[in-house]
Amino acid sequence: MGNVVFDLSLWQIIAWIGMAVASWFSLTCAYSAWDFFGRRRSEDLPSPDWMPAVTMLKPLKGLDPQLYENLSTFCRQEYPRFQIVFGVADRQDPAVAVVRTLQREHPTLDIELIVDGRLYGTNDKVSNLINMYRRAKHDVLVLSDGDIRVPPDYLQRVVAPLRDERIGLVTCMYRAVAAHSDLPTLLWCTTINALLTPQILGARKVEKPTYAFGATLALRRSTLEAIHGFEEIANMLADDYQLGNRIAAHGLQLWLSECVVDTVLALASWRQLFHHLLRRARTNRSHRPLGYFFTVLTQGLLWAIVNVVAGGFGVLALSASLLTIGIRLTTVAFVGRRGLRARLTMADVFLVLLTDLLQMPVWVGGFLGNSVWWSGRRFRVLKSGEMQALPVTSSP
Repeated sequence: MGNVVFDLSLWQIIAWIGMAVASWFSLTCAYSAWDFFGRRRSEDLPSPDWMPAVTMLKPLKGLDPQLYENLSTFCRQEYPRFQIVFGVADRQDPAVAVVRTLQREHPTLDIELIVDGRLYGTNDKVSNLINMYRRAKHDVLVLSDGDIRVPPDYLQRVVAPLRDERIGLVTCMYRAVAAHSDLPTLLWCTTINALLTPQILGARKVEKPTYAFGATLALRRSTLEAIHGFEEIANMLADDYQLGNRIAAHGLQLWLSECVVDTVLALASWRQLFHHLLRRARTNRSHRPLGYFFTVLTQGLLWAIVNVVAGGFGVLALSASLLTIGIRLTTVAFVGRRGLRARLTMADVFLVLLTDLLQMPVWVGGFLGNSVWWSGRRFRVLKSGEMQALPVTSSP
């Protein structure tokens, strides 16, 4: 009996430590959101005296949700001079028709479509970028994925920080928008908005940024060539992370723009959601193993449940757990309103709690293998971040 009491007490201590760390991290995220979005930084302010010509590189594959609407926003930029290079590997790719439509609708814009299937590594997207890069006319490059949608002043805002020579790359946070309302899609969007975005903001206060996000990568041609170009990351899974990491290692700063873009998402099944979550977990573990391990301490809902069970559903245990959950939801609501311009509804509360429940099995799954599904193919992720193609035994 004494051993049982000791075990329960030990678990309560562990749970209280977990709740304290999770609550501290939530409050740090909230403070970072208040600090980041509450003041205008001079580097983020566009200058009419410094608006260099820009080449936007848009690698495409298949029909992303609302692809025409997404790409149209890049054609409506309030910027004096820019080129858009779209790239596909296959002439039969349905994205080709969308690009052709945009070329007809915007005859005065410098829009080019590259169809080139040459591969330089296991990352098809990077191979696409290598083929497109040869057609880039300008010295400032802006990369983004096909599921991204941007405001009209996007280019002004993401290019402006590059006038500081110490800044090597500008990246953006992104707000997930569901293309339809099935539960897997809503949970994936909630994972980004309620989990990833607060983590990005919280990380700004505890570490120097050494990574970037595929929603936007703005950099100079000279910076890309200094890190030996796209060819160096042709076998890497997280190409956005790798670009940011290599530029930071080169001694240049990574800048998080206050411009938040949209990523329009749709998932076909629960299985696809699982593959997305597992790929993110195993990629993070391969790049930052120690940091990934300690993310378990930020899972407030997990420790709140452990605390209630270990505390025998007592009043004190219930009160402490509810406080932890309340801090988590308040942080999500604050970050959503302050940074993502989104309100937290009662339906969203349910989705946040369900997303948080999924984090523990996903976190464990991150340690239980090194294979991932990406772009319809299966890969093994090595410790270096490189990926090796694996035989496909079934479709994701």
